[in-house]
Amino acid sequence: LCADRHLLCIQDTTEFNLSKQRGRIKKQSGLGKTANSEVLGFMLHSSLVVDANMGSALGYSYIKAWERIEDTPDRFERNYHQLPIEQKESYKWIAATNQSKTLLDQAARITVIADREGDIYDLLAGVDGEKVNLLVRSNFDRQLNGGQKLSGYLNSLAVLAQRSILVRGDIRKNIVKRTANLELKWGKVSIMKSVTCNNKNAPPFVEMFVLEAKEKGVDKGIYWRLLTTHAITCEQDATQIIEWYKQRWYIEQIHRLLKTDGFRIERSQLEQGWAIRKLTLLAMMATLRILQMMLAYEDGHEQAIGEVFDQDQQNCLQVINRQLEGTTDKLKNSAKLDTLKWAAWIIARLGGWKGYKTQRKPGPIVLQKGVIKFYQMYEGWNMYKLFSK
Repeated sequence: LCADRHLLCIQDTTEFNLSKQRGRIKKQSGLGKTANSEVLGFMLHSSLVVDANMGSALGYSYIKAWERIEDTPDRFERNYHQLPIEQKESYKWIAATNQSKTLLDQAARITVIADREGDIYDLLAGVDGEKVNLLVRSNFDRQLNGGQKLSGYLNSLAVLAQRSILVRGDIRKNIVKRTANLELKWGKVSIMKSVTCNNKNAPPFVEMFVLEAKEKGVDKGIYWRLLTTHAITCEQDATQIIEWYKQRWYIEQIHRLLKTDGFRIERSQLEQGWAIRKLTLLAMMATLRILQMMLAYEDGHEQAIGEVFDQDQQNCLQVINRQLEGTTDKLKNSAKLDTLKWAAWIIARLGGWKGYKTQRKPGPIVLQKGVIKFYQMYEGWNMYKLFSK
């Protein structure tokens, strides 16, 4: 799937809180401390691969689950800042980037996207900008070559363009669905090596472009400072960077489906931490399918069905489709046969969606139920073919 494409590798970390299950889970069975030392659970870092041009999700290029042993000394006792980057948890950003580069070697270009936790000098200095690019939200007011701070440089720039984007609502974060009007600034900077970088081979500075996107007229609205190795020389370049960074929502949705709306990993009744972690990895493939079908209902997302379902599964879907379609046009599957949207209509119907055009788009819970039901039916389909020979 990666050959000759420009791919976005969207990285993120999440943690699973199983403290409420502490009395059930056996000790030293794969769970420990998380970022909050009082929480029992484990952490997960993954890299979701998305087609940069089509916006369709393809798979994962990196997955790592781990826990902190409960009696692990804190960062001060370990002298954390003086450790080599390979011994720090933050190395996950670099490891994921390196593995993605190896796994997706047939891609035309790779752009690694990370939030503020990925603002690490070792990562900024570790991509060549030729085949592998970087797009990271700035977390630090970094020192620039010449003595100026990043904030001072951006404050000296005039607003160069304005852009409106749709903001998805998120009740958990008190984010209201709205149209945000962004003021954009951009320029080229030389970022000095940070004092916390212990890599002697790292260059004294790296040249990157910085893009500031600030929501106009809204207190505590969007305020992104994005560092990238992609050149930004005009409004079109800046707009493209914004569009790519917005797709971080995809991996956040994956984590949300794992924890709350979908598989509810944090409520697992399993007694072994290792079993819960294995269940999480299995559920990640199912959440990928759900995300892919959610995106199929977005405008312009005509992902090829063959990227998600093989030919035998498509044949099974065609049989199910004939059973689900009604006699009127209102209950016909109007999507193109070779697109994922056609399959998503069937999956949604299996999950309880009525299929009327006036209905709102199927949500993640409906699609999850449909995915589970489809694979059960597909298993029966294969058994029938096996025993009917």
